[in-house]
Amino acid sequence: MDFTNTTTYFNQTSSLTVRSNVTFNETAPGYRLVVFITTVLLTNAAGAVANVILLLAMTIHRPLRKSSSCPLIAQCIAVDLYITTVAVPIVVIPFFLGPSLQLSEDFCRYEALSVYLFYSCGMFSEAVVAFHRLIATVLPHHFVFFKRRSSVIGLLLISWVVAAVTCTFPTLGIGTRVVPATRGCNVAPQGNPASLTVSVAIGYFFPTIFMGCCYVTVLTRTSQELRKRQGKSRSLVRRMEISRTLFFSFLWHCVTVYPPLIVMGHFSEQYAESLSLKLAIMWLGSCFSAINPVSGIRNSSRSNQDLAV
Repeated sequence: MDFTNTTTYFNQTSSLTVRSNVTFNETAPGYRLVVFITTVLLTNAAGAVANVILLLAMTIHRPLRKSSSCPLIAQCIAVDLYITTVAVPIVVIPFFLGPSLQLSEDFCRYEALSVYLFYSCGMFSEAVVAFHRLIATVLPHHFVFFKRRSSVIGLLLISWVVAAVTCTFPTLGIGTRVVPATRGCNVAPQGNPASLTVSVAIGYFFPTIFMGCCYVTVLTRTSQELRKRQGKSRSLVRRMEISRTLFFSFLWHCVTVYPPLIVMGHFSEQYAESLSLKLAIMWLGSCFSAINPVSGIRNSSRSNQDLAV
């Protein structure tokens, strides 16, 4: 689940504690909120265009379309497109309107399915792509199994199954629940406060740590092979460029995920007092899917011949 896009509070006994009395200063200068929502919506509009371009490239360009990685990467792009066009407005517009917009309990309850489901699916989809790259690099002789249609379909379904399971619980009020607040909806613990920590660990820590391990292994192995061949293998050079691009995407994941958790968990007083800090934290979570495809567009011309070596 994604907690960076809402005013989140955790139980004080949790290791990721944010005081439950953290609220946004309603008397703060309104121009900051206007600048915030304008920047977020414009960034996501640009990101939506970028995602559409990438989807068209994956569909039209033959080398990309024939790649076994194409469906996996296309799923990541499609999820990012939904987030930039639907999920982000659902979250930031109520936040901007504040108390003037009273959200119903049902709206917030099902926000877990309309918003957080896709954030969770996006995280695990990226992890699946990382796993696919790892197998292609470390076990090339077994990679043929993962190029099969049935294997690719299975990998595509994994992300949705895990995301659906993790987001069904808050919808039903098990472990966590999404409730109306002054600005949008809040994610709150329900019952055992440790359940929220577990949810964060599954939704954030596991996929990012897994991606990091995969890409570090891929980059290390590819670099070693490239040195052995003295950089004369064009396929290895392309593999290195692709792996480096995906690794940068992973780093962007970390930049958008961990600073908000650290700030809200360990600097809750400063977070409560600074509107600018709150808006910056929300901007990171709201613009991840919009900025993420930029590196893909920049490198598409170099990687389109060998997307899944």
